Amino acid sequence: MGAYETSLRNAVFVFKYGFGFFFFLFGLAFFNPQHPYVTGFICLGFIILGTFFLSAARVKPERKQLKYRNWFRWHTVSYSEIVDCGESWVFGYIKCRRYLFPWSKIYFVRGHSDDSLFGSDKKVISFIRNRAGISYAAKAK
Repeated sequence: MGAYETSLRNAVFVFKYGFGFFFFLFGLAFFNPQHPYVTGFICLGFIILGTFFLSAARVKPERKQLKYRNWFRWHTVSYSEIVDCGESWVFGYIKCRRYLFPWSKIYFVRGHSDDSLFGSDKKVISFIRNRAGISYAAKAK
């Protein structure tokens, strides 16, 4: 197993499961029956945030299509269907022509970069952008 695969596994463990379960369980534990409306509203925000982290996908860019898994099954997306691909905080995202459940985009976990101490890998994003034919000038608009 290479260094990138190890960093990707660690990133999945920390960002997806660590933050996801932390925010989800914090939302459940924060609820106070004496103030159900206020704490319920705040708890709902933390539970949605935890669900977002838990729904982050793992992507496998291949030659002809992109494979991704956000819960239990692997799904495929053709590169011609991809409209945009970029980075958003620690996650990368892929926007397709059709709606993708649950957030309309595929948010995926990225491993750590080889050439930067604290940066996330941008090679996967550039590979997907090249395969999908998305130019960087179109991204700037």
